[in-house]
Amino acid sequence: MNKKEELKMDPMVLEKLTNKTNRSKGQTQFLYNLVDGDFCRLIELEEKLTNNYIGWCPGDKESVEEVLDMENKGKFKLELKDFITV
Repeated sequence: MNKKEELKMDPMVLEKLTNKTNRSKGQTQFLYNLVDGDFCRLIELEEKLTNNYIGWCPGDKESVEEVLDMENKGKFKLELKDFITV
């Protein structure tokens, strides 16, 4: 059985994101893989986790989708421009 290859986030972007979310690099990398390497979805997920006061880390894609379907109840916002390096 082939294990799906793990997607790796750029180390500088990973550092910036973990500083803003106060989440460990391992958890952030795990979530990045759960959203199939889609950075925009990861940003949306992090915003919804924070804005809905969710203190746990989703463990599977089904849980990620449940969080992404929630309304934002807060004002925490991550700007994509803060993570783009030229």
